[in-house]
Amino acid sequence: MTIGIVGSRRRNSTEDEKAVFKAFQSVYQKGDWIVSGGCPKGADSFAEDIAQEYGITITTYYPRKEDLNLVLLKKNPRAAWAVINYARNGLIAKDADVLIACVAPDRKGGTEDTIRRFQKFHPDAGKAHLILV
Repeated sequence: MTIGIVGSRRRNSTEDEKAVFKAFQSVYQKGDWIVSGGCPKGADSFAEDIAQEYGITITTYYPRKEDLNLVLLKKNPRAAWAVINYARNGLIAKDADVLIACVAPDRKGGTEDTIRRFQKFHPDAGKAHLILV
């Protein structure tokens, strides 16, 4: 089984990391692996820690900088980066059988995009396969 771990960069505390670890432990079985987004803060960094601690494989999808729209980048850099970040979110959502999401209080941004995409790719998964922390 592939366990997706994503979350807001604003959720980067020790308590947040403990919550993600606990959620991971609730679903992990030997042979599972992790998929995440490679951000150095928040749940993506927790995913790296979990993979190292458990000695398991992690697939990290980074935003594909080579896909940046250079015209959009000049006009609206934030929007240009959002396009490639959201594409990365789709890869995570598609690969994950279970998604652990460390959500921000305002429930906006990339984590929410990944959750929506996960639900579209896995309409029959039910809430048991989406774990919000």
